[in-house]
Amino acid sequence: MPINRATLIRISTIDRCLQNRYRRWTIGDLIEACTDALAEFEGRTNPVSRRTFQNDLALMRSDRLGYNAPIVVRDNKYYEYEDPDFSITHLPLNDEGLDALNSALDILRQLQGFPQLASSIETISKLNEQISRQTGASVPAMDMEHVAGYRGARFIGFIYDAVRKRRTIMIEYQSFRASRPDILTVYPYLLKEYRNRWFLVGEKSTNRAPYVNIFALDRIHSVTFDHEHPFRKCVGFDPEHFFDDTIGVTRQIGDKPRHVVIDIDSVQAPYVESKPFHRSQKVEQRFSDGSVRFSLRVVINNELVRLILGYGGHAEVIEPPELRAKVAESVIRAADRYRDEAAG
Repeated sequence: MPINRATLIRISTIDRCLQNRYRRWTIGDLIEACTDALAEFEGRTNPVSRRTFQNDLALMRSDRLGYNAPIVVRDNKYYEYEDPDFSITHLPLNDEGLDALNSALDILRQLQGFPQLASSIETISKLNEQISRQTGASVPAMDMEHVAGYRGARFIGFIYDAVRKRRTIMIEYQSFRASRPDILTVYPYLLKEYRNRWFLVGEKSTNRAPYVNIFALDRIHSVTFDHEHPFRKCVGFDPEHFFDDTIGVTRQIGDKPRHVVIDIDSVQAPYVESKPFHRSQKVEQRFSDGSVRFSLRVVINNELVRLILGYGGHAEVIEPPELRAKVAESVIRAADRYRDEAAG
C-alpha cells in the first residue's frame, strides 16, 4: 500500500480518534472521521472504503512505520488502544516512516494558514519533533514559494468556512484606490490563490445584476458573519470551471475566451513549452531559427498582458489585434522612460 499524504491524513485521524477515550469508536465512526478529514484537507468526496481502512489499521499495527499500534476490538465492535496512553506521535520511527513523514511534512507545512487543520497540524508538529530528535537538524529538500507575513492569511480560514457553509459575510475592505475602507455585505463563492496572493470571489449584496467581485484578502481589514442577509447564489457563476480559461483572477461572467497567438524566440521557447502560459496552449508552428508560435484560448485580462510583458523582447503577440496593440503600447511607454533617462 503506498504511503502518501492521504494515508498519513487517515492514520493521523484514526490516532486522534482512538486517543479520545470518552467515546467508543465503531468501524463506521472511524471511516466517517477519515472520510471527513480527506474531504476537509484534500476536497475528496468519495467515502473511505472498508478495505482502505483495514489496510490503514494493518499499517498502524505493523512495524512498517515503527508504530506497532496496540489497536484492539472490544465486544467485537469498538476499536481502541489497549494502552490508553499510546499515540503514534509518542514513538520513534523507522527509516521508511521518517522518509514518508518528511516528504508529507514538506507539503503539509504549506497549509498551516487554515485553522481547520489545527488538530492535524498539532499531530504533524509532534511527528516533526520526533523526526528532529531522531535525525538531528535536517537539510530542507523543498522550498515552496510563499510570502512571509502575508496579511491576508489570517482571514483564509474564516472565509473558507463561509464559502463551504454558504454564509453571508460583512467585510471591511479598502482597495488600493480608496482613501478609507468600506463596509460591504458579500456573498462568498470561492477562495482563489494566484501568485501567492489570495482572493475572495463573491458578490456584493448591492449588485443589481449577476456580477462577481474580486476582493484581495490583504486589503480586508476585518470580516464577520452577516446574520441579516440570507446567502444568495450568483446565477451564471460556476466555481468549478469559472477560471478554466483565465490566467489570474480578473474576469467577469460574460467574458469569453479569445484565440491568442504569440511568437516566442528560440531563447525562451523551451521554457514556455515546458511551463505553458495556460493549459490550452498549443504549438502552431516551429520556425527554422528555433522560435515557436504558440496559441492559447483565454480571456484577455491584465494578468495575461503582464505575463507576456514579462518576456520582454522575446515575445511578440500576433493576434488578436487589440491585445497586440495593448502590449505594444506598454512596450513603447517603457521604452520612452528609458530614452528619457538616457537623454538626461
